[in-house]
Amino acid sequence: MNIARIDYGGDRDADDGTVKVGQFASPKPDKVNLHRKQRQLIFSTLIWGFFALISIASTCFIVAEVAIHLSPRTVNFINGIGSVLKYINMHQHTDIPFRLTPLIRPLKYDILLIPDLDAEKFRGEVSIQLEISEKQDLIMLHQKALNISSVDLIANIRKSKMPLEIETSYVVEEKEVFVIKPKRVLDVGFYDLHLTFCGSLSDKIVGFYSSKYKNQLNETRTIATSKFEPTYARRAFPCFDQPEFKAQFSIKLIHPRENCYSALSNMNVKSIDVGKPSEELTTVTFADSVPMSTYLVCFIVSDFVGVTKNAHGLNGKTFPISVYTTKQQKAKAAFALDVGVKTIEYYINLFGIDYPLPKLDMAAIPDFVSGAMENWGMVTYRESRLLYDEKTTSIANKQDIIHVIAHEFAHMWFGNLVTMAWWSDLWLNEGFATYVEFKAADKLFPESNFLDHFLFDKLNPALVMDSKANSHPIIQTVNNPDEINAIFDQISYLKGASLLRMMEGFIGENNFYEGITKYLRKYAYKNAETSDLFAELDKTSDNDINVKNIMDTWTLQMGYPVVFAKQSDKNTYILTQKRFLVGSDPKKTQSPFDYKWTIPITYVTNKQSTPVLVWFDKDAPYLEIKIDEPIDWIKFNVDQVGFYRVNYDQGQWKKLIDTLQWSHKRLSSRDRAHLLEDIFSLADVGEVEWSSAMNMTLYLGREKNLVPWKISATKLSKINRLLYADAKHFSTLEKYQDYVRELVDGIYHEVSWNVDAGDTAEFLNLRVVVLGLACAVGHKECKEDVGAMFKAWINDEEDVRPHPDIRSLVYYYGMKYAGGEKEWNVMFDRFAKETDAAEKAKLMNGLSAVQSSYILKKFIALSTDEKYVRTQDFLGCLTSISNNPEGESLIWDWVRTNWQFLVKRYTLNDRYLGQLIPAVTKSFASFERAKEMEAFFEQYPEAGAGKQYRGQAMDTVLANIDWVARSVSDIDQWLSSKPKLLVTS
Repeated sequence: MNIARIDYGGDRDADDGTVKVGQFASPKPDKVNLHRKQRQLIFSTLIWGFFALISIASTCFIVAEVAIHLSPRTVNFINGIGSVLKYINMHQHTDIPFRLTPLIRPLKYDILLIPDLDAEKFRGEVSIQLEISEKQDLIMLHQKALNISSVDLIANIRKSKMPLEIETSYVVEEKEVFVIKPKRVLDVGFYDLHLTFCGSLSDKIVGFYSSKYKNQLNETRTIATSKFEPTYARRAFPCFDQPEFKAQFSIKLIHPRENCYSALSNMNVKSIDVGKPSEELTTVTFADSVPMSTYLVCFIVSDFVGVTKNAHGLNGKTFPISVYTTKQQKAKAAFALDVGVKTIEYYINLFGIDYPLPKLDMAAIPDFVSGAMENWGMVTYRESRLLYDEKTTSIANKQDIIHVIAHEFAHMWFGNLVTMAWWSDLWLNEGFATYVEFKAADKLFPESNFLDHFLFDKLNPALVMDSKANSHPIIQTVNNPDEINAIFDQISYLKGASLLRMMEGFIGENNFYEGITKYLRKYAYKNAETSDLFAELDKTSDNDINVKNIMDTWTLQMGYPVVFAKQSDKNTYILTQKRFLVGSDPKKTQSPFDYKWTIPITYVTNKQSTPVLVWFDKDAPYLEIKIDEPIDWIKFNVDQVGFYRVNYDQGQWKKLIDTLQWSHKRLSSRDRAHLLEDIFSLADVGEVEWSSAMNMTLYLGREKNLVPWKISATKLSKINRLLYADAKHFSTLEKYQDYVRELVDGIYHEVSWNVDAGDTAEFLNLRVVVLGLACAVGHKECKEDVGAMFKAWINDEEDVRPHPDIRSLVYYYGMKYAGGEKEWNVMFDRFAKETDAAEKAKLMNGLSAVQSSYILKKFIALSTDEKYVRTQDFLGCLTSISNNPEGESLIWDWVRTNWQFLVKRYTLNDRYLGQLIPAVTKSFASFERAKEMEAFFEQYPEAGAGKQYRGQAMDTVLANIDWVARSVSDIDQWLSSKPKLLVTS
């Protein structure tokens, strides 16, 4: 066997852009000292019955033959310390791309991984079957933070295998690429590439990493798990880490035999060899996978226990669904298991396509950076997004669990079976999963009216984000890992889902899903682009439309239109359109369609309750609509299905406001919510007078539906927050809060704090919205009631907690209005001891509400300790403190002072770190704050995945400054002479 012998290149400058292979990227070790190496020789009895671990600075090598390897060529002996991969100066390889050539494609991976849970490191080997379609002089694949210790390349010529000599191999760290240069040009054909490597489990909570928890005996337990999307598989094994490189995976995991450890992966277990390769170890071999992308691979070594139930597919097929948790959490898995079975069966019938794998597992991971991850056959979740306890879980947490499971299971088709060809089309994955999760949830739990929730959960936040100058088109060119990470945002998820909802609206539900099924079948186990989807939908649309021509205007340019409807005579309306933009676009960003859209215009009138659809072409200067009979009012964008806002002339707004005040149920709850959303958003930018927007709220005393109240609470809370931002607006704030307290008083008493067993899901959610708004504006009885409940809980040594559905409100507003140092200490002690993830999150949020800067500073310091706050939760903790006006400046100062600490913990590639900046600055409303932000960005110009979030943060602050200048006096004037509220009826 020909083993690539690679010489040690000697010491180089630590900052020249590459690292020595066999060396951890961070921290960079000092020059190697041979005597030190000898002293650091460590033998691990548990893992290395057949392996010897040599730790030299950070290098590690597999040094002994293991009988379970797939073939003799997988064995590489490295004798001594002089054989590591050659270190090449990065600057000699500026032509190395981030994106790999399609001319070298992986067909199959054989992966062996051996995690050492005590040392928090892992060893591995991978054999990759390659197909080369044009002659190549280099093989490039991805790796990140791995130490690759040997390379073996074999050509498959006819039926023989010919080892090839390697001239050199090196890492280009900046591009996360590993380059192999054979001594001869590689001809078209098939090859086997074998690499051995090692890495760290303790570096980050992405890639292959360790997670810890406390068991019932308060012992620390360690597991190994993975999270690879979007570009982190390369941290676990060298690979072609792009979505278009679908391949088969054959996985083996070696884990400790003792302490109840077991292994899980995408596929079912093929064999378990106890006592192999040594007495203390077990080898688990999994069945070969279907073709899939690297980001969907998953492996877990844990002591988890599972519960299982069969699901039914097509033609009598059954397959097991399981939920795996820590032993003490097992009882909380039943709800997720039941939801999972029902959800997968719903999707199978909706798409008419079976779930293709032999099993589907879910696992609750103690440390998990995202809410969940759709690994094919092995979906992983944060504990709070999967585990349900009937006695402690709130209605909000319960519905969140339903949503997350429905979202991840939708990916089994959208993303896994059919995968976007490149990350630029991410919305094909995330937009679909985000939309159909609502369809599934609504079908399985119709009493919750989940489809109504889409407006305030997804559509309106997308409209807010996409109105910023620093938004981006749904289809956006991305090249490097930072850019790829950044587009996992509200545009890809929420706008993507909203556009699919709009398409379903104008194509028709049945035709839409017929087209979706054709798309899924045509591109199964393949990759697709947006145009492929549009082509299939075109085939099933009854209307004389071109889906691609329409939707290109929505996917290839950022933003969306506001349609202005002006009544030209009694029965005629003239519609015009322009981009809805909050603030200005100083970059004058160009658009291929000049910010014009082909818009599906729908409308109803007081005499026409069935929606009418007409098209407003992007090239038309206006659209004229004639009504056949006299009408009192017209409402455009029925049920807010279209992704656009509507403005009316003053006379039409008055008619719609009058309709809400005297007969609001003539409009659907979605249309009522839409009118509130649009009129406030238009008033924000000066397109509608504030008197009109505030007049619309007068009817809310008669409103009993969740959706209009949720929209209203969001808009009214924003005004409250911006008025609070500057002490000079205190008199206006007082008048404003008096008004909102009066507005909410009637429904406050109706929902009350008393949770009844017969309350519907709709009413439970309405209660939380109303009580939250009342407490936010200082409603007298709300403050008294919440303070009394909070004190009773604090003083209760048995820790009998408020009802789960109101618990978050009691913790937060109780601390705000009735909490001091004594109460905070009691609450923190209970927070530190809490083991339920969802409950711990509620307590953490409550702790952030204390009205003491001294205590908040103490909380910030304590939260940096992972003993109290996990890395996955720390950024959320900072955001919660910043939401407290007492903590806003504290957090902003802390973030600026400790930015390097945050970068070290999360890296600039972490989009959640990037999202921290807009989260903690969203209420800034002064030029002084904007200048501080600008100075911070200049001090730390490298933003990584946070680049666009910095721009969006500045957009928000400048819009807030503009809002204050434009709006405060108008709102104050209306409050001084406002009409009387309507009586509740």
